[in-house]
Amino acid sequence: MKVRSVLTTGLAFAFVVLAAQRSDAKCDTTGADAVDFAAARAAVAANCDCATAATHGQYVKCASDQAKATLTNKSCHGAVVKCAAKSTCGKSGFVTCCRTGKTGKTKCSTKSGTDKCKAPKGGTSCVGSFSSCCDACTSSGCAGGSPSSAFLDNRF
Repeated sequence: MKVRSVLTTGLAFAFVVLAAQRSDAKCDTTGADAVDFAAARAAVAANCDCATAATHGQYVKCASDQAKATLTNKSCHGAVVKCAAKSTCGKSGFVTCCRTGKTGKTKCSTKSGTDKCKAPKGGTSCVGSFSSCCDACTSSGCAGGSPSSAFLDNRF
C-alpha cells in the first residue's frame, strides 16, 4: 500500500511539473514577440557570417548562441534557430526554393542548386533571393525587397 501511495504521489508531481512547462510563454513571432524575434535575427545577421560560414552546423551554432544572448522571451530561441537551420549558410551552391502547389500553399526548402528548384505538378517555383526560408518566400512565391520586413513573416 505504501509503494502505491509513493507511486501515485510521484506521478501527480510529474504531471504538475509537465503542466507547468506547457504554460510557459509561447513565442509569437508575428505579434507580441515580433520585435524580440527581429532583434535576435538581426544579431545573427551581424555576428554570424552566412557567406563565409565553414559549415552549416557552425552557422546554426552561432545563430543559437546569438539567440540565447539576445532574446528576452527565451521560448523564441527555437524559432530563431529554425530560420538558421532552414538556410543556405555554410552550404556552398545551395539556394532557397519557394514552391507553390496547385492549392496555392507555398513551402520553402533549400536545394543543392537552382536546377533542383522545380515546380510541383500544377504549381510554380522560384529561387529565393534570401539565404533563409524565413525570408525567401511569401504566401504566393518568392519575396523581394528588404529582409527586415520578412523577419515578421515567419511561416516556415
